[in-house]
Amino acid sequence: MIFNRLSEDVLVDEYFISLFKKLSEGYGKNLLIGTEVLFSNKELKDLLRFSDILSNSTITSNRNLAYKIVSLLQYMFKDNPIYQNYSTAILAKLGNFPALNLLNFKVELPYDRRIEANTKKIIQRVDGLNGPIFTDSQYALFKRLKNSNYFSFAGPTSMGKSFLIKAFIKNIINEEMKQNIVILVPTRALINQFVTDLNKEVGQELRKNNYNIHSNFDTSFLNPRNKYIFVLTPERLLGLLSEVEKPNLGILFVDEAHKLSAEKDYRSITLYLAIEKAIKYFKNLRVYFSSPNVSNPEIFLELFNIENNSIYKTNETPVGQNLFYIDLLSKRCKYFSELDVIDISIENIDYFTNSLQTIYKLGSDNANIIYCNSTDTTVNLARDFIGLVDRTFINSLSKAHLSELNDAINTISEIIHPHYFLIDCLNHGIGFHFGRLPHIVRVKIEKLFKKGIIKYLFCTSTLLEGVNLPAKNIFILKNKKGNSKMSKIDFWNLAGRAGRLNFELTGNIFCIRDGMRDWSNTDLFVDRDSIKLETSIDNKLDNRLRKIEQIFNDNGVDKVNNKEDQIINYLANIILIDRIDREKSYESPLIKKLIDKEQYEILSKADDLKDKIAVPIEIVQQNYSIMVSQQDTVYNLVSNSFKRNKSPHFPNTVNYKNCLAVLNVFYEAYEWEKYEKSLENKEKLKYIAQLMNNWINGASLKTLIVNTLKYKDENNKDIYYSFKGNRIKEKFNINNTLHVNHEINVLLADIEKILQFTLEKYFSSYFSILEFIFKEDAGPNWSSFLEYGTKNPIIILLQNMGFSRQTAMFIYNECSECLSVEENKLIGLDKGKLTNLVGQDSLYYDEILTILALNEK
Repeated sequence: MIFNRLSEDVLVDEYFISLFKKLSEGYGKNLLIGTEVLFSNKELKDLLRFSDILSNSTITSNRNLAYKIVSLLQYMFKDNPIYQNYSTAILAKLGNFPALNLLNFKVELPYDRRIEANTKKIIQRVDGLNGPIFTDSQYALFKRLKNSNYFSFAGPTSMGKSFLIKAFIKNIINEEMKQNIVILVPTRALINQFVTDLNKEVGQELRKNNYNIHSNFDTSFLNPRNKYIFVLTPERLLGLLSEVEKPNLGILFVDEAHKLSAEKDYRSITLYLAIEKAIKYFKNLRVYFSSPNVSNPEIFLELFNIENNSIYKTNETPVGQNLFYIDLLSKRCKYFSELDVIDISIENIDYFTNSLQTIYKLGSDNANIIYCNSTDTTVNLARDFIGLVDRTFINSLSKAHLSELNDAINTISEIIHPHYFLIDCLNHGIGFHFGRLPHIVRVKIEKLFKKGIIKYLFCTSTLLEGVNLPAKNIFILKNKKGNSKMSKIDFWNLAGRAGRLNFELTGNIFCIRDGMRDWSNTDLFVDRDSIKLETSIDNKLDNRLRKIEQIFNDNGVDKVNNKEDQIINYLANIILIDRIDREKSYESPLIKKLIDKEQYEILSKADDLKDKIAVPIEIVQQNYSIMVSQQDTVYNLVSNSFKRNKSPHFPNTVNYKNCLAVLNVFYEAYEWEKYEKSLENKEKLKYIAQLMNNWINGASLKTLIVNTLKYKDENNKDIYYSFKGNRIKEKFNINNTLHVNHEINVLLADIEKILQFTLEKYFSSYFSILEFIFKEDAGPNWSSFLEYGTKNPIIILLQNMGFSRQTAMFIYNECSECLSVEENKLIGLDKGKLTNLVGQDSLYYDEILTILALNEK
C-alpha cells in the first residue's frame, strides 16, 4: 500500500523526527515546569501533513502516531484554523468519532473524507446503545466477534473492551436461538458494576427478549421459562456447575482473561478449572476471551485445546497517553515518547520535593487517580494529601454537586462510622477506594469521581481488576501489587486508564520514585506492544512437579505458610480429583499435560491415594480448594455420626455459643492450624464467632463495627498497623481515631476474606456432605447464611434480585408494606410504592431505582 511506504519514509525523515521530538519535549516541559515551546505556522502545518500521511497507513503504530501528533498539538493550537482543518480530517480518517465529537470544530471535510466519514457513521453506529459510533478498531473487532464461536481478542485498556462486550451481548440476545450467557469476572466487587452497567446499556433489550441477570450460583431461584445472563466469579461458576439441575449454558465470555497467567495467585487455577469444566459439560459452548494488550491472545484458546479459533489483537487506542518517569531523588524526569526517551530536568523546582506535592501541582483541576500498593498506604496518603489542599474547590461546587457530596458523607457516617477517615477526605475533594469498601459506598465514590466532584482518588489494585474509572492523570507510586513486583501486563492495564474517552484527547501516566526501594528498574515502560503471556497451568506445573510428588508421598505439606504452599497443594488436589473422576472416562487437560511430560510416577501415586478415599467425587468436585484428605476425614466423621444415630447437622439456632462450637469442631476436623493461616490461631475463633453470629443474624455493618470495636476495647486486644512506613503494635483504644479506622478496615477485610470466602467454602463443603448423606433432611445451610449475611429467606431473595445486603435489609425492615410474602416466600414487590416510600433523599434510592429497572418486565 502506497501510504504504508510513505509512512516508512516519514518515520526515518530527519525533519519529521526533529519536529516530533520538539513537540514531545514541548508538551513535557509545559506540563512539568511550565516552559513554553513555540512552533511556527510552517512547522505546525508540516507536522500535520506528516500526521495526515500516517493516518492513511494500515499499520497500527503509524495510526497511533498520527493521533498522538493531533493530541499533543491541541493544547497550543486548538483555536488555530490550520489545526482545526487538519485535525478534523485526520481524526475522520482514523475513524475516531469520540475525539471528533469532543473537538467539534465547525469545518468542512474534503469531499472524499466526508463521504468516508459519513459512511462509517452509518455502518459503525451501535444500535441500542444510546447511539454511539464504533471506532475503526472497535468495529473491526465487533465484526469478528459476531462471526465466531470461539474467539480471543486483546487490546489496550483505553480501547473500551467492556463497551464492546455489552454491544456483543446485545447482539446475542437478539438472536433467534436464545441462549444462557455467562460473563466471568475476576472479583465479587466487579459483579455489581458489570450488572449495573449492563442494565444501563442494554436493559431495555434484555427485558424485551425475556432475559434476567443473575449473579449467584444458586439455581433454586431460576425460572425455566426465562433466559439468563450470569455474571459470576470463577468460584461461583464452579458452584453453578456443581448443581445437579444446571441451566444449559450456550455462551461463556471471559473478561480479564490474562488472570489465567497470574503466576503467584492460585485463583488463576480456579479460573482455569471453571472454564475447563464449563467446556466439558456443555459441548456446544461458544467461548470468548478478552484481555489487555498482549501479543499472543491465541494462548487462551490453545490452553483449552480449542482448534476452531479466531483471534484479534490491536494496539490502536482512541486516547493518547504520555508516560513520565519522575525520579525525585535524582531530580530528573524521563518522558517515554513514541520515537525517543526525552530527559527533562526538574532541579530547583520546589514542587518536586515529594510525591504528594508533585501530585498536587501536576494534578491541577484534572481528574487524578493515585495508585498505592496497599490499603494502609492508600488511606494514609489520602489523609496526608489533605494538608496540601484547601476548600476553595469544594466551596465552588454547584448546589446540586454539593448535595451529592453531602449525601455520600452522610452515607458513610450512617453505614460505617462518623469518624471514618473517608469523610474528612471527601470534605477536601479527596477520596480513597478499595475493593472491600461496602458496595453502596464504593458506588457513591465512583460516581463523585466520574462527575468531577472529587478530583483526587487514592486507590489499591482494585483498578487492575477491571473497575472502570479512567482519569486524566494516573500517578503510580510503587511498581508493586501488594508486596509482589508488578507485572508488565498489570502495569499497562493500570496505566492504560490514563485519558478519558469522550472527555479529552490525551492522558498522562506519572511514575514517581520517592524512595530508594521504589522503581529499582524501568523495564515495565518498554516493549509495551510485545507482552507475551504463558498460561499459569504450564508454569505452575513445570516448576513444582517434584513438590507435587512429595505431597502424594506425605499426604500434604507439613503446613501451608505462604502462597507457594497453597498453589502446590491446589495443583496436587486437582490431579487427585481428576484421577478419582477417571472412572467416568474423562481426562482433564492437566492430566494430559502430565502424561505428555511422562510424569507417570505422580499419576501412579495419585492413583494409589485415590483408592484410600471414601468421600464421593460429587462432593470434592464442588470444593477444589479444600484438600481431598481434609474432606475425606470430615466425610468419615459425618458418616460415623449417622451410623451411631448422632446428629452432625448445623444447629437450628445461630448464636455465639453455637458459632464457636461449630468453629472449634471445624478447626480440628479440617486441620485449620495446618491449612489456613488466617485461622491457625485457635484463640482468634472467639472473635470470629461473635462476628459470624452478628453477620448471620442480620446485623447492619455499622452494628458489626460498633460491636467489634467494643469487643476489642473491652478485651484489651493488641492491634498491629502500618503508619509512616513503620509497623506498630499497640493496645486498642476506642478513643483513638487511627485505631478505630484501622480496625474498621480490618473488619471489612475479615467479612470479605474470612466470612464470605474462607469460612463459606468450608461450610459449603460440610453442607454438601450433609446433603449427600441425609438428602432433603440435611438441615439448615449455614454456608448460605455466610454468603448472604442473613438467614432471612426474604432478604436472601432480595439479594438475588440484585440488591446489596445493606439495601435488602433496609427494604425488609423499613418498607415491609411493599412486600407480598406467603410462607416465607416473596411473591411480589410493589415497585411504585417502594420508590415513593423511600424518597429521593434516601441513602438507598439510587440503588433501588437501578435494581428495580433491572427486574422490570
